[in-house]
Amino acid sequence: MGRQSRIQGAFTLIELLVVIAIIAILASLLFPVFAQAKVAAKRTVWMNSFKQTNLGFMMYLSDNDDAVPPANMDARSSGGGGGACWGCGWPSYPNDRTWVQLVNVYVKNWYVWRCSADPNSRDEVLASDPFTNQPYPPGHPNYYYQMSARSHIGLNYSFVSPWVYSPSRNLAGSAPVNMSRVAQPAATLYGIESIWDRDSRSGTPFGGGNWVVEAPCVRDPQGNFVVPVDPTIWFSYGGWIVNQTGGPPYSWREFGGAWPWFVKRFQTAYLDGHARSIPLGRLVAGCDVRSRYGGPRTDPDLYLYDVD
Repeated sequence: MGRQSRIQGAFTLIELLVVIAIIAILASLLFPVFAQAKVAAKRTVWMNSFKQTNLGFMMYLSDNDDAVPPANMDARSSGGGGGACWGCGWPSYPNDRTWVQLVNVYVKNWYVWRCSADPNSRDEVLASDPFTNQPYPPGHPNYYYQMSARSHIGLNYSFVSPWVYSPSRNLAGSAPVNMSRVAQPAATLYGIESIWDRDSRSGTPFGGGNWVVEAPCVRDPQGNFVVPVDPTIWFSYGGWIVNQTGGPPYSWREFGGAWPWFVKRFQTAYLDGHARSIPLGRLVAGCDVRSRYGGPRTDPDLYLYDVD
């Protein structure tokens, strides 16, 4: 018999094209599902990270007579005349420690402080000089200080551990509150997921997170100061920057330094030890949000930042 002209069982070109088309259709259907599953897994890990840091926070409270950790221990210059700086660290401010460093003594895991949804969650970004953005090498005195300053969990410092500054009293640091001062621990947040900075033109986040976040309102409708510290020594970044147009210039303080890394909801932590994800509307409830503390706290029962 002569050799057959067609190999039995082989695919024709049309059959191959049909198979490829089917695979392409299935891929187009499944890849978004896989992407969503990956995001959901990262979000679950991030929520678990909040729970771990919450446990560390509660342990700190227990060991320190229910006093909240200071946002910063000592922001005074060691050189005398160098002023004050929160977030600068060694060498001019060698006695300063952030609240993240103090709580991480109990957590013992630097990775739970960083959000995987942020592409900047890398050692060379988080452990970098705040002025030059150049990375510090491991072992440098500022390595873990700056890593803590770029934590993706920011402290509600205006209310639970207000920054204070008074050159005449040689005072620059924080005035943490005691839990006995807090009326509703389950309705008072101490931490929110955060951002270091944004490109003013594109709005793209960069630099990691921030160890503190701004409260949107600090006064009542009568103009009375409601932050639990002497207003003559109270110090801050200056409050939220409300984006009226939705376009540039963008500011990292658009949400007071808080940032919704997942599905436009903010992961938050509370003084009773629980954590939950909330929308922007709940984050600003009880406050007439305006730029630079321009609006008052309208409802202390709804407002999550205050300790009253």
